[in-house]
Amino acid sequence: MGIVCVEAGDLGALLELSYQRFIERLVMRILLGRRVAASILVVMALLRMDSAVADPPSRSLPMEVTVTRQPELVDDVPASISLVTGAELEARGARDLRAALAGVAGVEGTAGGDVGPAGSVPALWGLREADAFLLVVDGVPWGGAFNPATASVDLTNVERIEVLRGAAPVMFGATSFVGVIHVIHRSAAETPRTGALSVGTGGSYLASASTRLPDVGAWHQALTADVEHRGYTEDRTDWRRAHALYRGEGLYGETRVRVDLDLSSVPQSPAGNLLLADAGVLHPEFSSDVNFNPADAHLRGERYHGVVAVDGRSAWGDWGLTLAVTRSLDNILRGYLRGDAFALPPDAGVGDGLQADGYSQTRGITDIYFDAHLVHAFSGGSLTIGASHLHGAGSEHAINFGYCVDARGIEIPCEGAHHADEIVQSRNTRDFSGLYAQGDWAVGPLDLVAGVRLDHTRERASGIAIDNTGETPLVVFDGSDRGNNTRLTGSLGGSWHVWRAAQDALTLYTDARSSFKPLATDFGPEAEVAVLKPETGRSLELGLKSRLAGGRIEVDASVFRMTLANGLTYAETAQGYGPSNGGENRYQGAELEAHFRVGTQWFIDAHVAHHDARVLSRADEAGVNLSGKQVAMSPATLAGTSLRWDDAAGHSVALGASFSGARWLDPENTLEAPSYMTWDAQATWPVGRGRLRLRGTNLTDRRDPVSTSELQHAVTVTGTSGWYRVPSRQILLGIEWPW
Repeated sequence: MGIVCVEAGDLGALLELSYQRFIERLVMRILLGRRVAASILVVMALLRMDSAVADPPSRSLPMEVTVTRQPELVDDVPASISLVTGAELEARGARDLRAALAGVAGVEGTAGGDVGPAGSVPALWGLREADAFLLVVDGVPWGGAFNPATASVDLTNVERIEVLRGAAPVMFGATSFVGVIHVIHRSAAETPRTGALSVGTGGSYLASASTRLPDVGAWHQALTADVEHRGYTEDRTDWRRAHALYRGEGLYGETRVRVDLDLSSVPQSPAGNLLLADAGVLHPEFSSDVNFNPADAHLRGERYHGVVAVDGRSAWGDWGLTLAVTRSLDNILRGYLRGDAFALPPDAGVGDGLQADGYSQTRGITDIYFDAHLVHAFSGGSLTIGASHLHGAGSEHAINFGYCVDARGIEIPCEGAHHADEIVQSRNTRDFSGLYAQGDWAVGPLDLVAGVRLDHTRERASGIAIDNTGETPLVVFDGSDRGNNTRLTGSLGGSWHVWRAAQDALTLYTDARSSFKPLATDFGPEAEVAVLKPETGRSLELGLKSRLAGGRIEVDASVFRMTLANGLTYAETAQGYGPSNGGENRYQGAELEAHFRVGTQWFIDAHVAHHDARVLSRADEAGVNLSGKQVAMSPATLAGTSLRWDDAAGHSVALGASFSGARWLDPENTLEAPSYMTWDAQATWPVGRGRLRLRGTNLTDRRDPVSTSELQHAVTVTGTSGWYRVPSRQILLGIEWPW
């Protein structure tokens, strides 16, 4: 038997390594089970062998700014946060939120919906509603006081995307229950000189360029511009986007000034509701490529956005001021099938009366956002205090009409088509004001975050509807409503750093949040004036974050529970059929997200989520009790994985798969959609100083339903329901080059 002598320093390192390996095995067993854990541990052993040969280049630890305003380690924040870096977006060729969020646990970044094929309606924590999440771009709510403006989000020259689950931080106020998606572009000084050109199926193309402009003293400038078109196999369905972002910034002493000007034009030809139901009967007999919109249907949007941000240092701490002004203009023509269309045989053409309801509309929305805050640092922590105001004012003018289409989606002449049956005008003004304070303390291995906000919301709405079907126009509705709310909201959370060693760490965290949010105003073609009670939410989250094997393995696992009350529904009210406060829903589940680096060239991402979204108390429009039913369009299981290989020469190959489990299409849980999986792939190879990229999305061309039309119920007079499908397969080939 030999005797081994170990110095004290070596003994400490050996004990630390043994403890680290014990924790790794314990975490893997708990999270993944014995068999999967064994496989992961084999990979970790290979990583250790590889690191013994050559250590990977050092990289900074992941930081976030969404929760704390100031950059802070993700490990220290007691909440589930995912980061998608600009390098990852570029490596995967991600150009939209669906592709960008494909590796984030529990998130469905589905493209399309009522906002048009250029937009998306992401689902977080099992809740998919157009306004349930907060979209932020460079620190400013993108969509203001109404709904997230997903159609105008551009992912050119993005530094990173931060995804926070749960209610928005107290700095942003009454804006979100289930999550924040924060898109952060590169600063002017860090903007690369690059260009890209792509062409693809359906007449798709992309031309983009980013460049530094000449400095003016200490003032740095950059310009990003792109023109994009996407075409699909669906009849008359495509979109175009012309976008330009000017960014200027300068440091003058200890004061930094930033100016952003973001301009976009997004004309879209909307998809029809491709899977429809009437009276509880599903009608999948129509082709997945048919479009029942009226001829020349369009969603033409323009957005003008400007930001001035100033921050600096003072004797009291770091301070910041932000002022953003946005003007959005929309011109809309679209329509939906109604129930009497299904009384006809598929080849009947025209039946008794009109088969579809449509509307033409113009609307304008002005958003103003202001924030002022001060971060005072003290021994062991910091205190952030501030005030913010979000103002939104919108108006719309709409004409409702009927029209006829055949089973192929071709509009055909019929009596009374496109007559101005109803003329509608409405206005809505919202103001969200708040005072907030958030403290962050480090006490040994504990990091505590507590925030409180005093919110005051004020809303005023008015509308008029004129019946134009008779000989003399008749005012059938002329009313207004208003409402004020003053409430406290807040959050309390803590992180416990079990251990840290260089880039490795194991952190346990928990947080509780209370929030409220005024119900959505979609500016649909109706005199919607009811100012309802705000929706309220309470959530609790427990989780674990870990970095292992020198930062080569990153894991975030969490469980959550959220209860929402006073949600939006449609029912018979004193003013007729329209929006109303609903009952109470509960959302709970578990999510796991993991990222692996094998050597210096292989990257593996995997995630899985189980959601249980259930109605606690609510009745449908017919008075049927929905208690105990699953929330519509909320799959119980979500999962995905991707494998990417890169080399130093610029070659790369990536393959990704996303799985969505079965879900109920309707609130009564009578119409079930099966589970499905989509596949994406991309490959790049160097050509001179640039590189060629071939990318394909939805390679198997799955056309399953993914989002409900929230407008169709309000537009059609027969209560027809419809769902948008997964966008058709897309393949693009392009070249990218540095200037």
